[in-house]
Amino acid sequence: MKRVIVTGANGFVGSNIVSALAQAGWLVSALDREFDNPALATWNHDRVERVRANCADMPPIPADALVHAAFVTATPEERGESPEDNLRANIEPLLQVMEYAEGEGIHRSVFISSNAVFRHTPATLVDEMRPPEPLGVYGLAKTMMEQVVDTMRHAHGRDMVCARLGGIYGSYEYSRPTRPKLSMVGQMMHDALSKGEIVLSTPAERRQWTLAADIGRAIAALLDADSLNHSLYNLASGERKSDLAVARMIQGLVAGLTLHLPSVNESPARSSGKLGWLDNRRLRRDTGFDDWTAMSRDTLATALASLAGQVSDA
Repeated sequence: MKRVIVTGANGFVGSNIVSALAQAGWLVSALDREFDNPALATWNHDRVERVRANCADMPPIPADALVHAAFVTATPEERGESPEDNLRANIEPLLQVMEYAEGEGIHRSVFISSNAVFRHTPATLVDEMRPPEPLGVYGLAKTMMEQVVDTMRHAHGRDMVCARLGGIYGSYEYSRPTRPKLSMVGQMMHDALSKGEIVLSTPAERRQWTLAADIGRAIAALLDADSLNHSLYNLASGERKSDLAVARMIQGLVAGLTLHLPSVNESPARSSGKLGWLDNRRLRRDTGFDDWTAMSRDTLATALASLAGQVSDA
């Protein structure tokens, strides 16, 4: 039976990847420095083993594949460090994981990237051919990762790819020192539970959202493919929802929730500028994967339930 190592397994994206890969039939070595995410209780423990380690001292594990989901999204200011140290916190583990995969003879590695490689995108489909234009240390680190993976693949024959994610929502999203900011959907749900209200500054803005569990299933498709033609794949649903539409679905789940919209005399806040959405056709062509879950009250209810315990304990 095939085994995969997942770094950053205790985090939001990582824990969902672990669950999906185990459900897809993989044995999973879930690696992180600590394990306190309630998602652990949902893992199939016949298929998942926890490995407490960091990327610099990963123990030898006979594995067929590796998914590197460990990344620091916190800014230098949030971590109280220089931009150089903030960049180093992501680039050094990246190189350590690459060296580990090569030394252990791991067949295929997937590295998790982000649409943070763009400071803005056009209001169209954005495919993998669009050049990155990062703003901020996190976006720079992801851009560097994509370029390093491309070089390792094409110049040095490594079987590795980057999976670039768009807006992600779902279960087990919590604020952590390495990822202090929640997604907009996560923040909406947090405010709904803790304050009984959601304040919408850009209600008409439509954003692309992808269920976190679908990311793990798409990565399983990347790992299962006999061969891959590219070093970079967008992993994102084709669905977009306005901020107001998302808030109204949450309102249907939380009794007494109030939505605050800009008044008639008040100008809405400027859009984020990320108006486009990641084009997933390359993934579909190379793997056949096109099974994305539409955002609904049911998917939001599951995510809301996972967040409720943390909010009630705060």
